[in-house]
Amino acid sequence: MNDTHTRAYRADDAAAVADLLNAVAKAGGGHGGHLAAEVEDFLAHEVRELATDSRVITDRERLVAAAFVPVPAGGGTRVELHGGVAPDRRGAGIGRDLLAWQLDRAAKLRAEVAPDAQWEAQVVVGVSDASAIRLVERFGFTVARYFLAMTAPAVARPVAPPADGVRITTYDHGYERELYAVHVAAFRDMWGYRDRAFDSWAAQTVRSETFVPELCRVALAGDTIVGYVLPYGTAEPERLYIGQVGTASSWRRRGIASALLAEVLGAAGRAGYREAALDTDADNPTGAARSYANVGFVVDQHIVAYTKPV
Repeated sequence: MNDTHTRAYRADDAAAVADLLNAVAKAGGGHGGHLAAEVEDFLAHEVRELATDSRVITDRERLVAAAFVPVPAGGGTRVELHGGVAPDRRGAGIGRDLLAWQLDRAAKLRAEVAPDAQWEAQVVVGVSDASAIRLVERFGFTVARYFLAMTAPAVARPVAPPADGVRITTYDHGYERELYAVHVAAFRDMWGYRDRAFDSWAAQTVRSETFVPELCRVALAGDTIVGYVLPYGTAEPERLYIGQVGTASSWRRRGIASALLAEVLGAAGRAGYREAALDTDADNPTGAARSYANVGFVVDQHIVAYTKPV
């Protein structure tokens, strides 16, 4: 590593970090698609102090690795360790040193902000990324959960209409507070849920620069939100990313998610998108993967979440 320089993240690193994360995602069998604005949103609202909780490594030509240690949201206990090493720079100890630093920094943060809590570090890896899997397993991480990355053509497929009395409409800025409340209620009991405050949630969803409001769809029963789909732009102009799909618990299994997704896929195709992507928990108790398959989504990558005590 004598040709490299280690420092804290700077504001002008966002595009380079997005490129790095995309390369790491592709090494795991995924598509990537991260944008600089997404990196900026994450760092502004998840990482407490860039000077102490971020590291990037550069060589003479480019940024080759990055690592970030956020504080768990809302008094939670799961520390999601983000970052990675460029695939062509692996094998020289960069990843080992960065992961060791992340774990040490997470332990210090826990001692500082929640000394009586039992924190758990989490790393998410594509199952095809053999070198990353070897690294995390060498550090004692074990498999906690599997996720599915799914893709569908941006073409509306015929689905059954949602429950009587439910109508689907486009997004309005005035929905954001109620939408947040529905999201929290829908996901609070799901594995990996993070209890973020409204401002943090909104900054990374409906107020994000990457959010595509014209393709967002909301399901209403009367004037009450009972379901939603939130889509985002990606680094691939013809690929839409669906970041959140939710249905109020009392309205599940009535075709709402399928109807919303069919509307979004049709609108995305008319807007010039070729395909849409989303991620889902392989063991989601709501049967979300089946709803996604109903409108044309197929699995194109498996992702694994590893965890270990901090």
